[in-house]
Amino acid sequence: MMTTSDEKAPYGAAPATGALGLYIHIPFCVRKCRYCDYTSCEVGDKDVHFAYALKVIYELRAKRAALAGVQAPRFGALDCEAPVVDTVYIGGGTPSFIEAGFVTEILDAVYTTYRVTDDAEVTIEVNPGTVDEEKFRRYASSGINRISVGAQSFSVGSLAFLGRIHQAEDTVKCVLDARAVGIENISLDLIYGVPGQGRDGWEKDLAAAASLSPSHISIYDLTIEEGTPLHADYMRGGFEAVSEEDDRLMYHIAKGYLAEQGFRLYELSNSARPGKESRHNMKYWSMEPYAGFGLGAHSYFGGLRLSNTSELDAYLTAESESDMTDWVHENTLSDDMSEFVFLGLRRTSGIELSRFNSCFGRDFWELYGEETNRLIGRGLLEKSGDALRLTSLGLDLANSVFREYVLE
Repeated sequence: MMTTSDEKAPYGAAPATGALGLYIHIPFCVRKCRYCDYTSCEVGDKDVHFAYALKVIYELRAKRAALAGVQAPRFGALDCEAPVVDTVYIGGGTPSFIEAGFVTEILDAVYTTYRVTDDAEVTIEVNPGTVDEEKFRRYASSGINRISVGAQSFSVGSLAFLGRIHQAEDTVKCVLDARAVGIENISLDLIYGVPGQGRDGWEKDLAAAASLSPSHISIYDLTIEEGTPLHADYMRGGFEAVSEEDDRLMYHIAKGYLAEQGFRLYELSNSARPGKESRHNMKYWSMEPYAGFGLGAHSYFGGLRLSNTSELDAYLTAESESDMTDWVHENTLSDDMSEFVFLGLRRTSGIELSRFNSCFGRDFWELYGEETNRLIGRGLLEKSGDALRLTSLGLDLANSVFREYVLE
């Protein structure tokens, strides 16, 4: 690993379009899945949902001035009161669990507080069994044009093991209901490496997902996170984890199959039909500015990384925006350069070396030449023209590659 100067990075040093992405977190779930370690909770009280929506609206408005100040040099003084936004992502938790009217009110606040571009990508995560055609109709009328469906599996056994509340037919209905109201940009999430799934089960999940003709498919390996019911079951000897060899086999099965079906793997876990990549998520990997709202939400703008409190009571009773924030880090130039590399390498297209040099005024090879040449020699990275990217082997050992670029 290497260390560089602690010089403070000027705002905008990282590559950015200037247009913001907004992430809005809805933490509520019907039932928390066995594997989930996200900021979420089993709260079904509509009064709490309403209070939470109001607090998110407050936060959306309270952060406007800070976000406008970051954008002012790029967009001009006339835009200071209305930061420009080109992606909105409502995630969870289970955003589709709360009433559609609360989602509509939150989005109304977005449109009246920020300048949302005409072609903005507006996504909401939905779980099968918590949404119907009428709810999708409300979503579409409020500007939502993309949905991310938490399918995870089409197998009765896998869904039960994961602790999901739906069945395969609910996922099919979910997709059909969305299309019935004109929402065509549909993403499906799938999980592999589930005990008992096996190669055959995974291939069936992939085929079932592809048969619904989504525009985007995300594939995630099951991780046994400490503090979850799944981890407790594992420690009791309740099941045997899938081997690393089988896990990697399933990853490459998915990569090959999805390519045959017309999907392009554009990030380690995400594949899409041409032009249907998640514009919002690309901001994270490209170090473009985004602002998070709601419980546990993260932000990156103006050279700062911030996160909100993960305590529901603390968030609901916060009297100011600063009361909601429980962590702030001002990125140094070294931080930004390091993050540019290891986040950018998550994209299968890799990083553009000339872009690194122009963004930071530093020569990539002088800073990272030793580590990079070593990784190329091990067959984990490859250079093609101006691009540096992971090889097929590097995809399997991505975390070990990223560690080489993390600051000490």
